[in-house]
Amino acid sequence: MQAWSSLVKKEFRVGVPVFLLAVILYIVALLIVGITGYRFGYTMDAIGIMSLFWGAGHFFFIAVYMLYSLGVERKRLHLWLHNPMHAGGLLTAKLVTATAYLIISLLLVSITAYIGGLNFIEMPEGTWFKLGMLAFIHIVLASIDFSVYIILAYCIFLFLERYMASFLSGTVVFIGSWLFIYLFFWLFGQSEVYMAITEWGSIDLGYVAQALNFDINTREFAASLQGTETQIYIGYYVTELVTVSIIFFIASWLLDKKVEV
Repeated sequence: MQAWSSLVKKEFRVGVPVFLLAVILYIVALLIVGITGYRFGYTMDAIGIMSLFWGAGHFFFIAVYMLYSLGVERKRLHLWLHNPMHAGGLLTAKLVTATAYLIISLLLVSITAYIGGLNFIEMPEGTWFKLGMLAFIHIVLASIDFSVYIILAYCIFLFLERYMASFLSGTVVFIGSWLFIYLFFWLFGQSEVYMAITEWGSIDLGYVAQALNFDINTREFAASLQGTETQIYIGYYVTELVTVSIIFFIASWLLDKKVEV
């Protein structure tokens, strides 16, 4: 456990550039949008809207972090793979660190989105908090979920690189990824079997906003939320957890057994 904790501390140092870049880009975007909005008298409204979209973009945060961190490790892959710890522990340390940075960054954006959002949409404070928590939790979960698929793709790329050029390996992984998305998420994801597996344990969330409509011009600004009665299924989250766990195990196995240096 001490070895893993030390690895997490090292990962926090490795991941600092990604976190700082995300924060700096957000601050720059805030300044640009804020100055532009000020010219038309909608400073906080513009900042709130931009922050909402920026927060949604955190879906890619962990995937970007993992690609950066794994890219750094690739330069000294012989040292990383000869670590006595199982590859699963090494990858978990990276995921934990990335998730921590994601939560900090998303929290900063969420606070700004909340402050700005209060200006352009009239809504009870409790409703804002409910929507914010739902969005926050699902962005974090979705980012972790997506990053595990990226990890597997990267491990397959490293494995194929033993037998073919990097460009060809990347091409195979790219085409294979889109084929997997089509077969699993499009065909299987719309099948009756998938619905039977996932659509159980219904939880009613009540009214949840699903769209934000804008009417903006130089003289007037208006925004409105559109939503519907929403329910989620525990089965979906359980199924996705099992799927992601299997994918993570395969990625760890590939690193441990198939990637040679």
